[in-house]
Amino acid sequence: MIANRTLELLSLLQAQKEWTGNDLARRLGVSPRTVRRDVNRLRELGYPVSATKGPGGYYRLSRGTHLPPLIVDDEQAVAIALALQTAPATVTGMGDATKRALNSISELLPPHLSRRLATFSVEQIENAWELAPPQVDPALLAQLSAAAQGRDLVRFSYTSSSPRLAGAGEVVVEPHRLVVWSGRWYLVGYDQRGKSWHAYRLDRISDLASTSWGFSQRDMPDKDITRFVQNQPDRGDAADSWPCYGTVLMECPAHLVAKWAPGIASFEAVDERLTRIHMGAWSWAALIGFLVTFACPFKVEGPPELADAARRITKRVDVEVPAKRRKGQPSASR
Repeated sequence: MIANRTLELLSLLQAQKEWTGNDLARRLGVSPRTVRRDVNRLRELGYPVSATKGPGGYYRLSRGTHLPPLIVDDEQAVAIALALQTAPATVTGMGDATKRALNSISELLPPHLSRRLATFSVEQIENAWELAPPQVDPALLAQLSAAAQGRDLVRFSYTSSSPRLAGAGEVVVEPHRLVVWSGRWYLVGYDQRGKSWHAYRLDRISDLASTSWGFSQRDMPDKDITRFVQNQPDRGDAADSWPCYGTVLMECPAHLVAKWAPGIASFEAVDERLTRIHMGAWSWAALIGFLVTFACPFKVEGPPELADAARRITKRVDVEVPAKRRKGQPSASR
């Protein structure tokens, strides 16, 4: 209880330049004497809280020459350590920065928590089966995030991955939210020229520029942000992102393809029953393997290498179904 109140007091002092003791007491629901004790507790932790006496007296959080210890509990310290060490490497140049951030945070923690943090040393091992996402520039993330927060229009060139929508063009977009799905970064925004909502892949944005225009908040067309991003037909990777890339026509409704296809895949609905899927992988056999997981019939439309791989895999699979044993007949293992 005392720790929670101390954190709330610190938050109030950071949010407003000056507070009288009576105002802090009212906000915290305690007496002015308790406020004085809590202020002293913050000073013991290293937070430079200054105070003036008299009727017009106030408390102020001064700028210190060094950062005081962070106030976090054991579970929060562990969460920080694990989050920094296991964060997906989808942003360029963040590997060294994450290590330095962990070291800096460790120095700000009280000694016992710093020691606890050091016990959580995690080494990530690359998994060949993971579909490596393209990395994005942290400067691009920062610029788009600031534009979304400030509701400032942005202009950029965008290249679609879908063969049907291939090509690049300039768009003027209202940036609303940044989303990470399947290791890929998206900007959910409203295209003012096309008067439509899109999820733009950040790795396909170029020539980003801010404008001097603002925009008003709009309601998203779908309250489920995950479903909205998944249902974007050109959400997947471009053909040159993978050594093997092909197209199939699958007997599966588009809404199911959208839900279960990995983030590398693009698709388009042919009708209520058929969906055309464009997808890449590190080998033709791997690409066939991903498509087989749908357990739906499909026809390879191209390239010939994908069709050849499908035929080779079909020949290799020779399943022998044992004859059903009659009741009372001993098994073959006896």
